[in-house]
Amino acid sequence: MSMLRARFTLALPDDWTPQQALAVYELLDALRERVWDCYELQLIELLAPEIEEDDASQPDLFDFNDPLPF
Repeated sequence: MSMLRARFTLALPDDWTPQQALAVYELLDALRERVWDCYELQLIELLAPEIEEDDASQPDLFDFNDPLPF
């Protein structure tokens, strides 16, 4: 997913009404849901490395045995 974001930029019209923006949002949300329904297992397999990579990148901020500062 991050590769897709890096490849494409999309300019949105400045003159959409809030109703038009909501219609586009709802359309994309319905499309996303339909794609997920059809390809859930394949998408999970493709997204798993990104999810695992994100989890591994978060360092431990505190040692479990550190005293609390308050």
